[in-house]
Amino acid sequence: MLLNEKLKMLRKEKELTQEELAEKLNVSRQAITKWESGEGIPDINNLKQISIMFNITIDELIKEEKEIQIDNENSFVEEFEIDHTKHFDIEINSTEEIELISNTDEKVKIEALSIEERINELIKIKIDNHYNRLDIKINNKLKKSKIKIYIPEKYIDEIELKSKIRSLNINSIDIVKLEFDGSIKYLNVNNSKGNIILNASKCDIEANYDKFDGRLEINTINSTARVKLPKDTEYKTMVKGIKNKFIDANDKEDAQNIIELNGINSKIIMIED
Repeated sequence: MLLNEKLKMLRKEKELTQEELAEKLNVSRQAITKWESGEGIPDINNLKQISIMFNITIDELIKEEKEIQIDNENSFVEEFEIDHTKHFDIEINSTEEIELISNTDEKVKIEALSIEERINELIKIKIDNHYNRLDIKINNKLKKSKIKIYIPEKYIDEIELKSKIRSLNINSIDIVKLEFDGSIKYLNVNNSKGNIILNASKCDIEANYDKFDGRLEINTINSTARVKLPKDTEYKTMVKGIKNKFIDANDKEDAQNIIELNGINSKIIMIED
């Protein structure tokens, strides 16, 4: 749950109007509206007041569950060996979470995790091997599922991924380009670099980087994205499309890292931790 969603939920649990909450925090009602819509965030002093008022720690207030937890999980694994660099075209109808991970051997490994006991009956994996391309199509009927895809690090080229998901986790991958099409809420990038393109119409997205090395392009319509980077990360922004804007961006003109917003009537809120 995002901070704005959590704040709105806490206020309603206390049966407070926006005006009443604003009065208690000594801020304007417009400030509360911006916080709850995701167009702004409380500063540290306001976060302290909110945490005291609702009896919640600041960490609990701002912490968001980005990865699902599956208890008593069952797994299904399929492997395919390759011997040279390929373009990966991956299509998964839906799942809660997809994780892309590099490995050191020469096998593409697909691992599905779920609470379902009949996991091998509820997921179908089809792999078509072409000379310079590997097509992976996954028909997933599992409840509360994760799909992990391990790709040989020496054979990674461009990746196209199409799905409807909650979280996309990218771990320890050096890629030329990853292009995602579909529905997504969280992008979590860890120890990775490269160019990432998110084509996600009408999706509010949160992108979290442990370091930012490369390019992020977000193409969306009537949506808000939050991009969280480590403090003092150097980047520059680019705006294309119609009625798009950045909020709280700290551009450095000669930075090599780029964040681009494209689409219609959308915004990116930059957050440095």
